[in-house]
Order: sequence, then C-alpha cells, then structure tokens
Amino acid sequence: MHICLTIDEILTIVFQHAFIISKPEPKSREFRDRRTLARLARTCRCFLEPALDVLYYEINDLLWLIKCMPDDLWVVNGKRLSFNRPMQQSDWDIFLRYARRVRSLEFDRQCLSTTHPKVYVALAQPPSPVVIFPRLVHFRCGEYRMEAIPFLMHLLQPTVVHVDIDNLMSNPLTFAVLPLLPSRCPRIRQIMAFRNFVFQRGDQALETFSKVLCQLTELQTLRCAELPDDGVLHLSHLPNLKILRMDLRLVSLDHIESAFGCIRFPALQEVLLSAPSMSHSLRFLRFIQSTSVDTINLNVDDETCAADYTAIFTSWASDPSYRNLSAIDISEMQVWRDYDYKHIIDITILRPLFQLKHLTSLKLETLCTFDLDDAAIKEIAMAWPLLETLDLSIRECGWEIPSKVTLPGLVPLLRHCPNLVLLGVVVDATVLPVNSTRLPGAGVRNTSLESLWLADSKITRPSLVASFLSTIAPNIEQIVSWNTPLLSGRNGMDKYLKRWKEVESSVRHFALARKQEREWASRWYKGGCANDAVEVVVDEQVQVYDSEPEPPTDSDDDDGDEFENCYADVF
Repeated sequence: MHICLTIDEILTIVFQHAFIISKPEPKSREFRDRRTLARLARTCRCFLEPALDVLYYEINDLLWLIKCMPDDLWVVNGKRLSFNRPMQQSDWDIFLRYARRVRSLEFDRQCLSTTHPKVYVALAQPPSPVVIFPRLVHFRCGEYRMEAIPFLMHLLQPTVVHVDIDNLMSNPLTFAVLPLLPSRCPRIRQIMAFRNFVFQRGDQALETFSKVLCQLTELQTLRCAELPDDGVLHLSHLPNLKILRMDLRLVSLDHIESAFGCIRFPALQEVLLSAPSMSHSLRFLRFIQSTSVDTINLNVDDETCAADYTAIFTSWASDPSYRNLSAIDISEMQVWRDYDYKHIIDITILRPLFQLKHLTSLKLETLCTFDLDDAAIKEIAMAWPLLETLDLSIRECGWEIPSKVTLPGLVPLLRHCPNLVLLGVVVDATVLPVNSTRLPGAGVRNTSLESLWLADSKITRPSLVASFLSTIAPNIEQIVSWNTPLLSGRNGMDKYLKRWKEVESSVRHFALARKQEREWASRWYKGGCANDAVEVVVDEQVQVYDSEPEPPTDSDDDDGDEFENCYADVF
C-alpha cells in the first residue's frame, strides 16, 4: 500500500468523496453511500478510524448509533425504537466509541413518533460523568418531550457552534433548553429557528428566544421568523453578523429607527427579509450600514407596480453600499394578478441594474409581467457576463402576454454567460431557425446550463426544438413548464406540457449522439482513420437495459447491518 494511504487526513478526504456520490442521470442528485464506507472500515487497520469518522460525522437518527449495541438491548416495533433492558457498562463503551465521532446530530420532529421516551431517559444516565458527544459542533432539535430534556442537556457544550430549532413553540425545549445556550455554548455562530405559523406580539416562546439572542455576541448567521424590537436592536450591533433572515411583521420601524445607535449591521452580507409590503422592506434596508451586502432576498405580501421597480433598481444601482451586489431575489407572495400597463416590466426598468457588474443571480417572481424581446436578452447577456441564475419566468402564472423572446434569441445569453446554470424565461418556441446543414447557434455551446424554467411558453415542433437546444445547451437536464394550478386552466395546457416533456427527453438523446459524433471525429482526425474505426466497432460491448438501477439511499428502510459493530467485524 502506498505510504500516502497511511495518512489519516488524506484518507478522510478520499472517504468523504466515497461517502457523498453524485448521480448524474437522469437528473443530478447526491446520496450517501454508507455501505461502501462500512466496507472500507473493515478493509484494514489504516482505513478503520478515518472511515468510521466519516461514517458517523453526521447522524440524522439515533438509531444509527443504538444499532451498534447488542441486539438484546434495543427493539424496533414498526418504526418506533425502544429498549428491552437497562444499559450496562459494556453497552456504554460501545455507544461512546461511536458517539465521539459525531459532529452533527439531528432530532427532527419525526422522533416524536419513532423514539420511545425511555431511550432518552437511559441515554441521559451514563455510568460516570462523561461528555457523550465531545466533538459535537451542530445539533438540530425538534424533540420537545419532557423525558428527553435531560439528554438534550448533555448536548449543550462549548464545542457547539450551530443550533437549529424545529418549530419554535411554548414547550420544554424552548423554556428549559434554549435559555442555557448562552452559558453552555457561548461560541454559537449560527442559529435557525422557525415555526409553522406566524408569531403574535407578546408570544412567550418568541420573547424567550429573543432574550437568548440578546446574550449571544459571536453570531454570524441567524435564520428565524419574527423578532421583537429588542432582538433586532441587539443584532444591529453584532460585529460579525453576516447572514440575516427574518420576518419584519412585528418590527416597529419607527421605534428601532429612534433607538438605533451609530453602528447598524456593520458586516452584513446576505439579507433575506419577509414583510407585508415592499416599502417596509426597503425602509429596513436603508438602516443597514454594511458596505459588503452581496445578496438581497425580499418576500413581500403586497404587489409592486413597474414604476416602483424602476425607482428601486435605480436606487440600488447608485448606492455605493451595493456595488458588490451579486444576487437579487424578489418574490411577491400573492398568486393572482390582473395586470395593466402599470404592471409590465420592460428592459428600460432593468437597465439601471446593468451597473451592478458582479451580478450572478437575478430572480423576479412578481405580479408584474414582462415585455422583453431578443434585443433585450442580448443587452442582459452583455451587461452581466457572470450570471449563473436568471429567472424571469414568473413560474406560478407565466407572462400571460405573448412572448417576443425566441429560441435563437437565447444564443447571445449562452455565449456571453458561460456560467449560466438556470434560465427562467418565457419563449416563443414556435419561431425556429430555417432548416439547413449549418450548425445551429453559430457554434455556441454552453455546457453549464442545466435547468430551463419556461412557464407558459408555447411550442409546436418539439423535435426541432430539442435538436436546437441539444446543440447550444447539451447538458440540459430539466425543463419546467405549464406545471402550476394557475397555468392548468389555460387553453392548450395539456398539449404544450406534453410537447415540452418530449423536448426534455429528446435533448438528452440528441446531446449524447452529438457527443459520440465529436469523439469519433476527434479520433479520426488524430490519425486513427478507417482501420482504427473498424477495430473500435468490433471491440464494442453491448448491454441490455431492462430498467435503471437505483442507488441506495439514507431511507429508514436501509439495512444497517452493513455498518454495525465495525470494530468487532474488522479482525
């Protein structure tokens, strides 16, 4: 074995890549291959420790740890885990051997139905004073039963820097565990806490959470629902707060404006706000003093007319604080509109944003519609060459008016924005280049584009459209159109949806055929000529594809036997 494979740090990196695997076809996704890591752990002594560290780095269910202990200790009835007997010293030795590797531990709300309270009672009583998870840095908790509180107390230690609370409610988790965070986890840098419905002013759970926040001084990221004024004022003075996501419904802007000091959010980079109106959000944005803001995400209840967007974009483009702005995401939460000339966004409204040269993402899900053409798309391409995401499709209801953007009109965007991954725009796919032997798109080939969101785009010739798209964007994996309730009632919805599904399927096949042609031509011109080509055909193997095998996942039905008791099975 090579000497490099005796170094734990190198092996850890290798095993991390073996653990998280991307499945490229038919659509990219990642899955965790626990079985492979378990086999690596049993391969040799050098692999054992690094493989187990990666395998147990992130645990989303206590069952993964408990199943390492003897079978006579635990039982799963249906999907509910419970203990048959008290834990002994030998059981604890095994549990702690694996628990010391855990960095991230999750107890989501499913634990309420999958874990018996007696399990928490037993795990909260180690035989001697010991830190159960000495390397824990993150835990997510939705378990709020009183029997679980003593065990949750064991998770509060100085190593923890990231805490997620599922569904912040008036329960023992909120009133018994949260208040201890500032004293037991003083280095917390990230907190997330939401609930399933809107807080009301004076809510006891919200007040408790706000008091906890006011004692944390090293926060860098906060994602939460509503906050009272005191919590917002505390956040404004934090020197390291970089990411803020919150709801402004309970914030009195007049009060906090008068209470603000000379320092207001000095380091903020990402701002994600929910508010009843656009004016409410914009007023809060003006309080921010940071010159490093690179992401603005606004979710508002009320509608905003096109003239207001002109003023907003002009203001942002001229504000030195936003010179590094790279991502803009605006969503108006209403799903019904009755637009008129006051609610049409054209290229003149977007032009002020052209001054933001670092823009990589623009998403506008508004109650306005768009009036753009091929020339406008070219202007966008020339102004923002760093674009990775452009979504103007208004997915819920589309543009409703006929689009002037054609498929050939997308070519400049794909040429000048080589990093574009997601494109959302309504196109008139009935307009196509004239059939010829010339390569479509004048040779443009963007290999980054993966997703097309086309809303209510119309199409007549799916095979020609697929042929064109497979040339200019051969790696398209997803085409989304005509898939919302508001679009389902439109005339021709069924036929357009069917045609775009056909395009989505055909693009992959056409792109593969073109790739094979290019490789063949490359081999030919490098000197292989006819004899080599014949040899390749003779040696080529075939396979019958009855069905597509699915890789193993992290589902509850996975057989955990492959990685139980890895220590015992190695030698």
